[in-house]
Amino acid sequence: MSTSNEFDRMQETIQTISHYAEIYHNGSVQLVSFDGENVVVQFGGACDGCPLMPWTLTRVVESTVRDLFPKVKSVKAV
Repeated sequence: MSTSNEFDRMQETIQTISHYAEIYHNGSVQLVSFDGENVVVQFGGACDGCPLMPWTLTRVVESTVRDLFPKVKSVKAV
């Protein structure tokens, strides 16, 4: 179970990633859920359906999240 502070930090992290995606790729990333160990995001804009989305999920979102939140076990997109 994530604390309110952890959730807020995760939300800020995903928003920062989304800001980058908006500026450079006309896409977005939104936090759907976070329970302290599992993160679920949703891609939007140009990222939705992009063939590089799996790479973005693992190399950008997941790697950033795991660096900042070592207890996270999974990062998935819906």
